[in-house]
Amino acid sequence: MLTVIHIVNQYFGGLGGEEKAGSPVVVVEGAAGAARGLEGQLGDRGKVVATIYYGDNYFHEHVEEAKGVIVREVEKRRPDVVVAGPAFNSGRYGLASVEICQAVAEGLGIGCVVGMDSENPAVSAYREYRNMRVYLLPTAESAAGMTKALSLMARFAYRVGSGAEIGSAGEEGYLPRGIRRLQRTDRPGVERAIDILLKKVAGKPFVTEVPMEVWDQVAPAAPLADSSSATIAVITTSGVVPWGNPDGFKTYRNTFWRKYNIAELGALEPGRWEAVHGGYNVSYMNQNPHYGVPLDALRALEAKGKIGKGKLYPAYYVVPGNQGSPSVMKRIGQEIAADLRKEGVGGVLLVAT
Repeated sequence: MLTVIHIVNQYFGGLGGEEKAGSPVVVVEGAAGAARGLEGQLGDRGKVVATIYYGDNYFHEHVEEAKGVIVREVEKRRPDVVVAGPAFNSGRYGLASVEICQAVAEGLGIGCVVGMDSENPAVSAYREYRNMRVYLLPTAESAAGMTKALSLMARFAYRVGSGAEIGSAGEEGYLPRGIRRLQRTDRPGVERAIDILLKKVAGKPFVTEVPMEVWDQVAPAAPLADSSSATIAVITTSGVVPWGNPDGFKTYRNTFWRKYNIAELGALEPGRWEAVHGGYNVSYMNQNPHYGVPLDALRALEAKGKIGKGKLYPAYYVVPGNQGSPSVMKRIGQEIAADLRKEGVGGVLLVAT
């Protein structure tokens, strides 16, 4: 009989909702919460030997510690396969599921099956890892699709755990990771490419052998006619935050943004600000935070009338952009834009790193 460990968040573990989101990692022997449904779908083919759950907030505030605990607990039991989720459209839950499966697959060599809505922000992280031992199955958007999701995940987990050969994403139904495998064919590439082109020209269905990710085309806003009359805000991806990183930004793959008050400041004093970012050497930014938030230069422009007095927005917006998932960054951009509009900001200085 196949042995399975099911990893879920505090809600689907049966602990509670947001009031329990700060709960640390808990291990329950056997099936608990949603794992009972998974075990029911497995039937006599498999058994859930342990359920591991964690608080959504706790995981993202203690990522490495939480992953370490979970990997050690999985290692003690050496299951045939690990199942995480389904996370549906929950970004926090989805990202935690992907991070945990990546850690388990990479550290222990155990196959993992995770489920979530194909529009979940964590799908980008799954594709970036490109781990051949982690399979993400698309589910419904909400928990209304729980039974169907668990049935799908149970069948796929059985195949992964029993060592069955898993075919391509198109054949098997999991989401593609951008992994290309060499295959021997009877026809050269030029002939196959011509066939695809002819089908495309004729309006017939075809499948490309080299799928490309399509990026959004965003038209820039019109320039400000008069910066001296508009409220100007600063947005930075440099990761400059108050010393001590009070909101717990990570050095990579952040899923939220913050804004910090600068209303009474003429400059950013070294030692009171720091950069949280894994994509560059932050020592220079820590010595001079103005590289990330040029408050000194903006105050000088205020004094010269280039920016109207009192027109510099009294806070700056920040998210460390390192390894940011495109879908997450898009959502963050939309949230910041909504806040800017609400605050009556007319123009933005975007500080790159």
